[in-house]
Amino acid sequence: MTPAPDETLDSIGTSGVKVLQRRSGYRFTLDAVLLAAFAATEGRDAGGPLLELGAGSGVVSFLLACQFGLEPVDALELQPEVHARLVRAVALNVCEGRVRPLLGDLREARSLFPSGAYAHVVSNPPFRPAHAGVRSPDAERALSKQELACDAPSVVAAARHALPPGGRVSLVYPAARVAEVLGLLTAAKLYPVALRFVHARVEAPATRFLVHAVRDRQRGLAVRPPLIAHGEGPGGYSPEVAALMEPPRGPLSGPPTP
Repeated sequence: MTPAPDETLDSIGTSGVKVLQRRSGYRFTLDAVLLAAFAATEGRDAGGPLLELGAGSGVVSFLLACQFGLEPVDALELQPEVHARLVRAVALNVCEGRVRPLLGDLREARSLFPSGAYAHVVSNPPFRPAHAGVRSPDAERALSKQELACDAPSVVAAARHALPPGGRVSLVYPAARVAEVLGLLTAAKLYPVALRFVHARVEAPATRFLVHAVRDRQRGLAVRPPLIAHGEGPGGYSPEVAALMEPPRGPLSGPPTP
């Protein structure tokens, strides 16, 4: 499948997952790769099916299915043009029936799928509040980066609806929002059980956090060792992150933005 003139065909992960992205639109970042690995590790015994809220180009969903063997994954995306590229990428990755694109608004979760339909929900949602920073003039970038069409309470509410008692949710957010997000999860009785901070380098402050929570089950919170993104590994990544990646081959473009 040949990408359109305004698209790129990108490859990521040891399984060679392929995604289609607009050259001038939102581009996936390392956060998606780290979330997929974290969700697969912390939720390895959750079973399936899985749901990704705000799937975008489908990186997390495809990595869960192809690299970590967790499937089926329903990939919910709001924007029709982004969803259309996601549908095409399913064929590129030979993931028919394993990754199932859904077009819809996570704020309408109650009308999109039955309560308790998924064993594990994952999301790499918009990071910035609607009022924070300068809004991108590109609608796709703006919706993907800022909480214009959904906010953290909406993500948590959709996850709560999608999960049965004992179901899991894995999220990634900026480190500065850790108190807010953990509070929202706990208020929804999605109790955090694993927390991991992400640092660009050993000496740098945390920029992101990954959290794994369980519906209606209080098990205590384990704070995992920090995840260091950059170091002396291939591509300038730390050995842990480099092990999740694969150098591009042929016409496919390079690794995600750190």
